Amino acid sequence: YFLPFTILIILLSCNMEKLIEKLTKETEPMVSSVIRDEFITASEKAFDCAFNGQSTFFPWSFPTKLPKKFKIGVIVGSSGSGKSTLLKRFGAEEHPIWFENKAIISHFEDPDDGINKLGSVGFNSIPSWYKPYSVLSNGEKFRADLARKLKSGAVIDEYTSVVDRTVAKAASIALSRYVKTNDIENVVLSTCHHDIVDWLEPDWVLDTDTGELLNGFFLSDPKSLSTYIERTIVSGTCLKSITI
Repeated sequence: YFLPFTILIILLSCNMEKLIEKLTKETEPMVSSVIRDEFITASEKAFDCAFNGQSTFFPWSFPTKLPKKFKIGVIVGSSGSGKSTLLKRFGAEEHPIWFENKAIISHFEDPDDGINKLGSVGFNSIPSWYKPYSVLSNGEKFRADLARKLKSGAVIDEYTSVVDRTVAKAASIALSRYVKTNDIENVVLSTCHHDIVDWLEPDWVLDTDTGELLNGFFLSDPKSLSTYIERTIVSGTCLKSITI
């Protein structure tokens, strides 16, 4: 136990910066308009509020200190905090087309591509590979879609929103391993779930609740710190020496 403990002491004594950039709000709001009708009037009376037919939202400005090349980036925050708006700045999300008369495995570039990518997102139920997309469970559909989207420059909104946390964890760990061991870059995921940060171990995290762009080294779960120590070389600017 001596070596891991020593590494942990050295790691905690090093200056590891978490905050990369604090974003500001855009000066020009996004505006949406609807027609006022009896439904709006009734709800105004019921909840003692007033609505003029327009909604405004001030999105976060796009970060200026993002690296040009990275493996995985995560945009995380509560519903309505501007995640999807920021995600669109990275590109358009693809929505795979599935044919009813073709098996899941038959939709990839070649057999090896299908086998590797389905496994890379934790879709390991081989019999389900031979089924059409329409009969899959929600968890299987999520992983099948994820496998089709997985490539450099992919943007994925509402990541893990439709699956339980067990599926989310398995898919995230498998996806992270695949992206980091293959020639894939600049994958950006948007989610309202903070737990996936620990499982994905991304290069950066953008929190739309606080407007903070954080270094991906930041891991909220202490258990993930042990995983990080096992997989990486300790680095940083040491503040002082510790003798035990």
